[in-house]
Amino acid sequence: MKNPFAKSVEPPKEEPNDSIASVETIYRLDWERAYPLSLERMWHAISNAEEITAWMKFPTQFEPRVGGKIHISFSAEGSLEGIVCEFEAPHRLAYTWGDSLVNWALEGDAAGTKLRFSHVGVRPELLAGLGAGWHRFLDQLHDHLAGSTRPDRYQELKARYENVVKV
Repeated sequence: MKNPFAKSVEPPKEEPNDSIASVETIYRLDWERAYPLSLERMWHAISNAEEITAWMKFPTQFEPRVGGKIHISFSAEGSLEGIVCEFEAPHRLAYTWGDSLVNWALEGDAAGTKLRFSHVGVRPELLAGLGAGWHRFLDQLHDHLAGSTRPDRYQELKARYENVVKV
């Protein structure tokens, strides 16, 4: 005979869509630069495909609108394609960079411009390489706007970032 007061204990049912999220540590890289150039000139340099190609030194396609594409051909290293998420001329530009986000913010007038640049969502193993790469690109942007050049510093910069980044 079954005991009417006994409780039946069943193992908890696993819900089909109730898995725990995976957790990953991500980082943000930030730079600030000042330029003795007009806000409009700086905006053109970061939002025009020909200008980006000139200072990045890699062929670039860029559709200047929210939802537009950015495509950079890094030659033997492959290419990167992103989507423009923010386009507020002449102050804010953001686009995806792989599974992360690149932000450009400009403040200024005809006499000069302040650039705040960030790369958000960087995985730990990419910090030194992306830090050195963006540092080099910002140097190249400066040189392009100033009409000057400098030797490629990527390896030196990567060593510096590796010394700072201890993940």
